[in-house]
Amino acid sequence: MIILCAANFLFAQSVEEEIELPDVTTVVNGKTFTAGKDSVPDYTKILPENSSPEVSLPKMDGVKTSPKRTESRERISQKEKDIYAQGELGAGYPFYFKGDFSVYRASGDSPFEIDFTHESAEGFARKKSNEGYFVRNTAVTGKKSFFGDYGNHAFGAEYKMSDDGLQLESDTYSDMVRHTISGNASSDWRIPNGFLISYGADGAWFNRYGQIMKDSVSSGDFYDTTKILDVNPYFGFGWQGHGFKTILKGLYGFQANLEDTSNLQKIEGSSSAEASHRGQFKLAFSWENESVTVGADGSLIVGTAIGKKEVIPAFTGIFDLKTKAFSEGRYFTLSVRGGIDSYQEKIRNLENKYRFSVVPAIPVETTDWFSKVDASLPILSAFELKGGFEFRKSVFENGVWQSEFKKSERYKGLYIISPKERTEINSALGFYADFAPVKASVEWKSYWKDIPSLEDEQKIKFSLEYQSADAKWNAGTSTAVSLGEDADLCPDISAWAGLRLASNLSLALEVNDVIKLFHGTSRDYAHSEYITTSGNAVLLAKFQF
Repeated sequence: MIILCAANFLFAQSVEEEIELPDVTTVVNGKTFTAGKDSVPDYTKILPENSSPEVSLPKMDGVKTSPKRTESRERISQKEKDIYAQGELGAGYPFYFKGDFSVYRASGDSPFEIDFTHESAEGFARKKSNEGYFVRNTAVTGKKSFFGDYGNHAFGAEYKMSDDGLQLESDTYSDMVRHTISGNASSDWRIPNGFLISYGADGAWFNRYGQIMKDSVSSGDFYDTTKILDVNPYFGFGWQGHGFKTILKGLYGFQANLEDTSNLQKIEGSSSAEASHRGQFKLAFSWENESVTVGADGSLIVGTAIGKKEVIPAFTGIFDLKTKAFSEGRYFTLSVRGGIDSYQEKIRNLENKYRFSVVPAIPVETTDWFSKVDASLPILSAFELKGGFEFRKSVFENGVWQSEFKKSERYKGLYIISPKERTEINSALGFYADFAPVKASVEWKSYWKDIPSLEDEQKIKFSLEYQSADAKWNAGTSTAVSLGEDADLCPDISAWAGLRLASNLSLALEVNDVIKLFHGTSRDYAHSEYITTSGNAVLLAKFQF
């Protein structure tokens, strides 16, 4: 795979040299790469109106805002500049620091992006940081893409580190450190007569360990440390034309224990405690036009950690609709999915998702009957209604892997991530309004049957924001309320305000979870014995050039 990717990289470079970049390209936010060929200029995503960056506000999804100001004549032309930098730097109380920096080129046939982020909080809820009340996260990410006449190619790599203090809840460890190094490469080729070839791979090395306190004894098992390697290549071949697309794809997944052989446990449904192998053969078919997409896919899954069955069948039916609504330029959308969904979790993803928790074994397959519906309905010119419904029920005795913070017992202060069969019925509803310069929203999320361990039964959120006509300043507030068994009934009230100091510099003040901040009280992390960062006040400087 390394030789293949290197050859692919050199070929893509040669293709790039032969292509003459067009004069007009699209510049968008550095988080998204966009091909430059035949693009329509849209500098507003990177250079806001009046060539000044706007202070970030909580996103009001689904509301289409009418243009309020003409484009500035001060914008920088594409020929003068195509590489940009942006970031934010801030600090707050209790001790809080955030740094987020990006350098990128998001236009043309060879975009790239380099990101660095760091965020840390210590001594939250008026606790002492030297007693383990801290959390630190750092990440460095790089992305590179090539868009050629016959194919698109992408490469990426990331280093991520997190450190969670254990808040005197463990008599063995002071904190838990996680390192993840990951990479990916992919190519999509268009060959004559509509045929397609797609191949690539991703992989990662994951290392988690506990900082052992003085006079404590190391047990040498998965509680102390975990080292995991996973590699996931794929290859696909298909055809596309006249609105139809079909592709046959083969996928392979491998996870291996790099620590001592006695480090992990062998779980029911898996043939080994040291490694797992998974193969998936998938055939997908779809047809689409400007308004409708219909399709289906089917898979056969084999492997050494797929549960009690020798072969698992999986399939998905697909229907998407997009049609004009009553208001000009706005659309009604509907998305429907259903079938059997089957996947194998990776240890690195589980332990990064569920803090203060460890995985004792290489995960066995998770398989669900599922159905999912999402819809959005614009109302007049200023309103939008969004709704979603999802049903999931475990099948073949292959449950979902999660940490049961409410019910499971701890050992050495840590929770265990394990599989559990589920029946989930979830819904989401949102109403959004845009009366420029005022925006408002109401969102309601519900779990009617089994409740995921990181969620409450019900959550309602209200948001309101205002931006001045000249976009020199803005302000907003939000209130979130959680309901259900063991839910923290104290509302999470937050507010923010922003001010432009120059065309590419602004300041923002955020006060989060006001009640908890002024009372010095805490919020539990997912109903566990641990607490999470609650109230804080943060001053941020945001720049773009």
